[in-house]
Amino acid sequence: MKKKVLLTGAFGNVGQNTLKQLLMREHEVSCFDLPNPSNKKIFKKLSKKLQFTMHWGNILNKDDLKKAVEGVECIIHLAAIIPPLSELNPELARKVNVEGTQNLIEAAKTLPDTPRFIMASSASVHGVTMHLEPPVTADSPLNPSDHYSTTKVECEKMVKASGLPWLVLRLGAVSVDKMPFKLEGFADLLFSVPLEQRAEFVASNDCAIAFANAVMIDKIDKVFLIGGGVESQLYQGDFLAGFFDAFGLKMLPEKAFKPVKTKDDWLYVDWMDTKESQENLKYLTEPFPLYVDRMKKNHKLRRIGIKIISPLAKRFLLRMSPYLHPKTKKEE
Repeated sequence: MKKKVLLTGAFGNVGQNTLKQLLMREHEVSCFDLPNPSNKKIFKKLSKKLQFTMHWGNILNKDDLKKAVEGVECIIHLAAIIPPLSELNPELARKVNVEGTQNLIEAAKTLPDTPRFIMASSASVHGVTMHLEPPVTADSPLNPSDHYSTTKVECEKMVKASGLPWLVLRLGAVSVDKMPFKLEGFADLLFSVPLEQRAEFVASNDCAIAFANAVMIDKIDKVFLIGGGVESQLYQGDFLAGFFDAFGLKMLPEKAFKPVKTKDDWLYVDWMDTKESQENLKYLTEPFPLYVDRMKKNHKLRRIGIKIISPLAKRFLLRMSPYLHPKTKKEE
């Protein structure tokens, strides 16, 4: 059965894959995103191959949202400010994530037939759980520890209290299919996670399958944890070794990464119980080993080039490690 679906944040990593998955199921899709140069470039590329309606606008503009929600039967809400920008600009994160979600809920509630509201959240809402026995479950306590996870907890509360039929999908550590070009921001995240950290990888396309399948499932008013399953439950060191291998690089030395001295050194990711989400959403197709194999095939030529310059690339990355090269007060 076809549905009219509004997809916000359509041109992000998960958004693009979700758009494709929705169209594969023959839903009638409208996309909503900011008309910035990056999004317009992605739109131009996708619209050549895919058929969908485009609503350019700002989630903080209620008139833009009122037009976008007209006639829709389901809303998949992916638009959000995520780390590291959410931590660098918490005011913007609060406006977009919290106010934007509230605006979208209000627009949805004006429709004569209430649409299903499917929201992307994050496993980070559970906070640091490394001192606890894994896995995290959907019923584990909420303990947000940064600006991003705090906004997501607030958004979840608003959605649950909205009166709309809702589903919340809390995503684990979502994959990227390209080596990041902004290496400085990537390096900050790369080195700041202890190698002993538990984390659950999930392929971005598997997240997209979960969102697309959530449109039609019978269960509503549920929270689902979206992770890659047992094969994707890794320690950060194993994850990085596989990620680097996928792009033709060798693992960096242990001393380059954040050491664990107190409980505050852990990150808010962990292994998750995804049995219920998989039973209902049937989304798992690419555990971490298959992701690494796919990246090797997709980037075969690039891997050859990277291998040739790997000593230089390694040196370049290591120079960014704050644990090998701490900044002086003057530099800060």
